[in-house]
Amino acid sequence: MTTTTFADIVAGTHPVAVVHADDRHVAWLAERPAREGHVIVATRRLVDSVWDLTADEHAALWACVHELGQRLRSNLPCARVCVSVIGWVVRHAHVHLVPTEAPGQVPGLDGPPLPATRVAALQAKLSARGNRDANC
Repeated sequence: MTTTTFADIVAGTHPVAVVHADDRHVAWLAERPAREGHVIVATRRLVDSVWDLTADEHAALWACVHELGQRLRSNLPCARVCVSVIGWVVRHAHVHLVPTEAPGQVPGLDGPPLPATRVAALQAKLSARGNRDANC
């Protein structure tokens, strides 16, 4: 059994319904969509995740995602376009755009609350005060 990779799709060796292509990205209708109109936007350059992109590549990806999200909102019957960057199963930088009509149409990110001590410890680790390279 052959496994199709995003690199195959980007290279054009696995046919998909492409909705956008430029020199840095390819976007296509998901073959197994969460909802009708689900689009996947991938970088042409093979990198493991969005965090491995250069700052310029990252900005270009999000500019492309923004344009396509607007296109989905304008051309499909949807109330919102949800965005997901999972980055675990597929080792190729990509973003999912899912048109939705109501809450609960894409998986949520709710979990049980953390104890206050864990929240404080995480806040200290992630706060810009403790990070010299903070730009935001």
